[in-house]
Amino acid sequence: MTTTNTYLTGQKAFLGGDLERSIVAFTDAVEHGIHPLHSHLNRGIAYFKIGRFHHAIKDFDMLIDEDETHERALFYRGIARLNLGENEEAIHDFDRAIAINPEGGNTYLARGLAHHSLGHRKEANRDIHDGHVLKSVELGEFMEENILAESLFNKTLKYLESDDANWELSLTNNEVQRMDVVH
Repeated sequence: MTTTNTYLTGQKAFLGGDLERSIVAFTDAVEHGIHPLHSHLNRGIAYFKIGRFHHAIKDFDMLIDEDETHERALFYRGIARLNLGENEEAIHDFDRAIAINPEGGNTYLARGLAHHSLGHRKEANRDIHDGHVLKSVELGEFMEENILAESLFNKTLKYLESDDANWELSLTNNEVQRMDVVH
């Protein structure tokens, strides 16, 4: 695969949920210079979704080196760092992403969770209860898509269970299954 079809194969595999196959195709696309920025972003997201956070961070680093205002790369690198427990680094990425897009509810929520993990209660409550979060973030979807590390999932769930905010909490089937395993 050395044509533009490599990239399209990666996209098709990614959208079809075959993340391993998409990683192979995007790697080939990167090696052959086919849509390098999009290939790195998509491969990074695929690595993230299978829990290979360090590999994901390398792809996002490359993107941010090329474009320091790449909001999605900053968000995903922050999310990967959050899942690794690298909370201060995650906050730095989220700060930069919010400076680019101050409307990003998912970013505020993620930054709040990083602050919560560090014991910064005031900052955590400010971010987690931000209007952008409460109005635009579907909590179950956010957790399923972004909170992949089991310890972070459990910590986040415990926090949200005791939180008095008006959440629109609807759990997906995958989340219910994860909760059954944990309890």
